[in-house]
Amino acid sequence: MPTEDAATFINQMNKIKPNYTDLGLSSSMGPKLRSLVEQQLADDLINYGINLNEVKFDWSESCIEGHDTRFLDGSLENFSGIAVFDVNDSLIADGWMQFIHEQDFFLSYWEYVVTFNRDEKISEKRDKGIPDHIWTKIPDYIKPLLEKQKMKGSPWKL
Repeated sequence: MPTEDAATFINQMNKIKPNYTDLGLSSSMGPKLRSLVEQQLADDLINYGINLNEVKFDWSESCIEGHDTRFLDGSLENFSGIAVFDVNDSLIADGWMQFIHEQDFFLSYWEYVVTFNRDEKISEKRDKGIPDHIWTKIPDYIKPLLEKQKMKGSPWKL
């Protein structure tokens, strides 16, 4: 049973209506880059309790939070304000993305994320850093460059 504060937060989140046409500050991503980022972020949601074949991204509230890069057909930043919905337009995740782009390697993942199932919070990643499930995907030749960004402890907070 969620606490009163958590229940209020979840209730507010469930009232959010998606906007799939306004790309917010993520408009600098071309179709190829956006498709790759969305697929990687959707795949990463499995680690936070969301395992759906089809999800839809709402970038309308996306904000620039730091570093940027150019890749494929556009550029991106580590955006916050990303909402993810299921096929019924129910909010299933809300968060802030991060990415690693070194040489020929590119991977986007959730820096902070809260996941939902209807009126219940499934999990929350509140701590900054590269979690173990992402660390294992990074080529060994890049890991020394990222060692200080590796997350200490579990990313899951319930």
